[in-house]
Amino acid sequence: MATLQVKNVPEDLYAAVKARAAQERLTISDLVLRNLRREVERESMAAWIERVTARRAGEPPRAIDTQAVMDEVRVEFE
Repeated sequence: MATLQVKNVPEDLYAAVKARAAQERLTISDLVLRNLRREVERESMAAWIERVTARRAGEPPRAIDTQAVMDEVRVEFE
């Protein structure tokens, strides 16, 4: 298994990570690995933009009927 070293971690960030790990009854390594895994499994911003742009290509912008939305909200609060 590989080893990853992170340099120049600000003291306040390290303290927050340490506190979170303790709160969740994890080691710092386990917490960082869990969060690192979540991050790399997420779709990248570039891929997301490309996907959304491709989906909307050729579609005219949708207008929002603000009056209808406001009427719905008013009904909820009456």
